[in-house]
Amino acid sequence: MPRQTVNIPRMARARKLFPSYGSSLANNMLAALDRGRVVSRFIAEYVEEYDRQGIQGGQGRDRELAETIGREAMLAMILEVERVLPGFFGKKQQSKLKEEEKEAIQAFFQEWAASLARAWNWNKEDRNQFRRDLAMYSEFGARRNAQQITPKRGKIPQEDPPFVGRVALLLDPSMLEQARRASRKFHAEAERLAQKLLKQTLSPGVR
Repeated sequence: MPRQTVNIPRMARARKLFPSYGSSLANNMLAALDRGRVVSRFIAEYVEEYDRQGIQGGQGRDRELAETIGREAMLAMILEVERVLPGFFGKKQQSKLKEEEKEAIQAFFQEWAASLARAWNWNKEDRNQFRRDLAMYSEFGARRNAQQITPKRGKIPQEDPPFVGRVALLLDPSMLEQARRASRKFHAEAERLAQKLLKQTLSPGVR
């Protein structure tokens, strides 16, 4: 089933202001993941549904788990933003963007990354590792998009995104299959949240 395309309202403001929204989006994502308790709620619901109190290890361990899964959620969310952001320029695919539009999007993500680095107090290795992980997520996204554009004959098993396996291992490695099922649902939730936050950031007042 084809994935939905989000229609982002086009803005009449000068496009030179566009990159500044990258910083706003980063802050909105962080607020949703932390103060919005998106990740901690996911973990709590998993523990309750599967009676897995044993994966909890005290306040320090629980916070570390939430922060690590939150990092994976941020990667998944930004990949979804990359997918739908051309809609700001009235395009469905990045390949259709004009050169100045591509430059605006690149500047947008530079602002986003700089804000995230400040908030998470990254050092050089942290930045490099995040870039490597984002590249891995992006490679998966490119393969998925290519399959949708040029579908092959016959039914092809759908490949799980990196998020699913990585979060499942963090969450409950001894019960991997049920952890993967829960992670798939959470991945879809993270994508929907990314779409919502992007629309709200680019068009304040939209809910």
